[in-house]
Amino acid sequence: MDKSNCEVFYADVKPITYVSLICMLIILIVAPVGILNSLNGEQITPGLILILAPLFIVFLSLAILIIIAIFAISRMRYELHEAELLIVLGPRKERIPYNHIVDILVKDLSFNVLSSFRMPGVALFDVMYSDEGIVRMYSTHALKDVVLIKTLKKKYGLSPKDKEGFISSLGKHLSIEIENVSRQAEISTAERKSAKNIAEFLVWSIVIASFIICIVFYPRLPQTIAIHWDIQFNPNGYAGKFWGLFGPQLIFSSIALIPLFSKGKDREYTYEVLLPVVAILPIMQIYLILKNLGFAVNDKLIFAACMILALLTVLLAFLKAPKMKK
Repeated sequence: MDKSNCEVFYADVKPITYVSLICMLIILIVAPVGILNSLNGEQITPGLILILAPLFIVFLSLAILIIIAIFAISRMRYELHEAELLIVLGPRKERIPYNHIVDILVKDLSFNVLSSFRMPGVALFDVMYSDEGIVRMYSTHALKDVVLIKTLKKKYGLSPKDKEGFISSLGKHLSIEIENVSRQAEISTAERKSAKNIAEFLVWSIVIASFIICIVFYPRLPQTIAIHWDIQFNPNGYAGKFWGLFGPQLIFSSIALIPLFSKGKDREYTYEVLLPVVAILPIMQIYLILKNLGFAVNDKLIFAACMILALLTVLLAFLKAPKMKK
């Protein structure tokens, strides 16, 4: 490939990019160490290994990717060759033939909690967005002001420092007409869609926070714990602490996956309805933990809170149910 005739545009790298990557790397190193320290002296059961092993594999994989990104991000570039756009990030190269490109626009992408490698100041590889679906990102702009390139099969998100120059030069290689994007219209659309994603974000935040609660308090609980109480709030059901603590977590995590099988308004509706149900999870976990550690708990208050959330779910299901088309 003749590089003498190509134009090179570097990514718009800013300090926040490095701050985000370094902070995330620290978290990925500290979290496993903290979990292992919390298990000091605890018997490692097959069930606990089943939970922790995939988690540690994810931590390690992300840490390796972040280390590569820290060293390669400053040289991330977009090369315009005679027949293709070449994206370079360290050892990774992505080729986009010009005849595969069908549209180019500059827009603000809409946040989706189910993303992979996205954080303030950087978004890399396949990232999920609520408005565009999966976008292959090579960008230092995670959401705002992204150059979105749509091809026959994929979508790519870039962030050249010289955005106007990049788009102008790219347009000379293409047979499609590049029109100016209405920035205000894009921002308004993104803001509306971001507001609809609040319920989705809260649902998954609760699930993740509850999972952390389980890991933190697991070593402090006895091997057998109470998991059920009668109408006088006396314990009448027991289980091993692994399934007693993580069992509800697995059930509620499965419930949170239900909206992923829906699309559009149905998906938004399902997340909004499930939010009060999922909110019961941390209340149940904290109640179970405190009771089994011997702390005094206002049983009636906890029961009332769970009933209110359950009734709120039923109310939302009726009030926000999608209207049937005639």
